[in-house]
Amino acid sequence: MPSRASGAPGASRGYSAARGSVAVPVIKGPAPKGSGPAAAPGAEGARRVLAVLQAFTPGQHTLTARDLAERTGIPLPSMYRYIALLRETGLLIGDDHGCYHLSARLISLARAAGAAESIIEIADPVMRDLAADCGETVILVRLIARTPVCVHRVESTHHLRATFEPGQQLPLDRGATAKVLLAGLSPQVRREYLAAFAQASPEAAARLDEAVRQAAEAGWAISEQEIDRGVWAASASVTDGGSVIAALTVPSPLVRSPVQAQARLLGQVRAAAARLSGLITDAHR
Repeated sequence: MPSRASGAPGASRGYSAARGSVAVPVIKGPAPKGSGPAAAPGAEGARRVLAVLQAFTPGQHTLTARDLAERTGIPLPSMYRYIALLRETGLLIGDDHGCYHLSARLISLARAAGAAESIIEIADPVMRDLAADCGETVILVRLIARTPVCVHRVESTHHLRATFEPGQQLPLDRGATAKVLLAGLSPQVRREYLAAFAQASPEAAARLDEAVRQAAEAGWAISEQEIDRGVWAASASVTDGGSVIAALTVPSPLVRSPVQAQARLLGQVRAAAARLSGLITDAHR
């Protein structure tokens, strides 16, 4: 949960606070003068990658590196690096003649985006009710191309709050949301998704597998400071009558979610997820 601007050294990430507040780790508002691109490392590279993808059209579905460089204004040497990255991720396919086209993998992304739009329309009033009841930010997260992605959020009105942006990616190997989404996968698919993680850290992967198993049985999961320091979260599965299609999550600063309040917050999240699941199931009938 990256913050929008850095606070004091060592401050927790994932918090946001109103400008002028006292003793809070992150200030939400205009970035300090001179922060510019340094406040968002990698943002320019991400924009360029998106520009490459957006250069393709139905009428111009196959392009050379030079075509892409001219359409995007990206220098040719840099373009080759972005092409290599997109090919590595399976989003771009090249032929022996130096021509490139988008891969069929983007079709699944387009379908996921379309499905998310319809779910958001149903989810928004439920999420607003939950945010009003619990006083915290509420996010709806879907698994898109093996990555948990926030597709909708309703922010808390508190000055100090966990901050998410629609389109923001979450880690797949930790956090309440990831456990819920992984619990909706078959064991075989889950192993494929986490193969690299399991190879790098077998013990951590075993602990995650046990947590996911418990989430699958319960339909919910919690986490404490697994992604961001000072943040506790409760997440519950959203289903379409059978399959898990999303996770409804409330991340809360620990200062407002002590142990005695966590059961209440979890109950509110579970009730809202059940309500949303019912609405989605009815809409699909």
